Amino acid sequence: MFRNQSVPKFSLMALLVMGALHGPARAADNAAPVHDGKEKSAAASQEQGHVSEESVKALLKQREALVKEAVVANEEMLQAIASLEKGDKEAAYKLLADASGKLDVALARDPHLKQMPISVRVSTTDLASKPSEIKHVLSQAKSQLSDGQVQAAKKLLRPLTSEIRVTTESLPMETYPGQIKLASKEIQEGKSSEAAQRLADTLGSIATEEKVIPLPPLKAEMDVEEAEVLIQQDKTKNRDQVLGLLNQAKQQLEVGKLLGYGNYKDIGNEMEAVKSKITGGSWDTKMFDRLKNLLHEAKSKI
Repeated sequence: MFRNQSVPKFSLMALLVMGALHGPARAADNAAPVHDGKEKSAAASQEQGHVSEESVKALLKQREALVKEAVVANEEMLQAIASLEKGDKEAAYKLLADASGKLDVALARDPHLKQMPISVRVSTTDLASKPSEIKHVLSQAKSQLSDGQVQAAKKLLRPLTSEIRVTTESLPMETYPGQIKLASKEIQEGKSSEAAQRLADTLGSIATEEKVIPLPPLKAEMDVEEAEVLIQQDKTKNRDQVLGLLNQAKQQLEVGKLLGYGNYKDIGNEMEAVKSKITGGSWDTKMFDRLKNLLHEAKSKI
């Protein structure tokens, strides 16, 4: 009925490089030229796009370096606690001094930095069920609840998810560096136990943020994009395939609604309008624009 796959923890910058790099780079390439009263050559425009892309890459590289330093600083705190437990105050002090220096560098580059992401975990649950199957499960769960069988209903409902879940762990930069400095001071004062406890408490203050991205509207958007490409290639030959993709997209929206991710009524209505144009032969190059905009808006609200 459903597939569940888990992606292990990996560096946040892996996501940034895969996502943010391609996003801004394309935006720079497609940006409208700035007119200052002088005509710019094609070569100059290309150079401008190249510079913008290089700037984005440089920024991401700098961020990657900061994140790596923060990860190392966090590991050094763990090592410092272990050193204190062994009675090696000198090693603990050196580790904390290095960790503090790394975080100070990050704050020097961005004094307003409140959180420093150090890791991301991504898990995906892809529900491969038809709306009729989901309705059947919901009906069963409702019946169980009516009979007071809460746990049985919960067991039925638990698999009804189709989403990407992104969990980000971040260092609270407003308090983290200061606590490290206080722990270092306590070590110098011979208060190793207090320092170890402070470090343990500080590690426990790592902020965890979870974001849920519903898959049904994303799948619907992919179907619509594929349908648009096919109809532009050959509206007569690919007509049935395009209609099939739009029906598939609408089914995904129904799945999303049944799973409680949103009400996609406007998108469904626009999808029917596009299908009517195709079946009626009144095809035009912009008929997918509003549909894509609605899907984009739905995705941006996630």
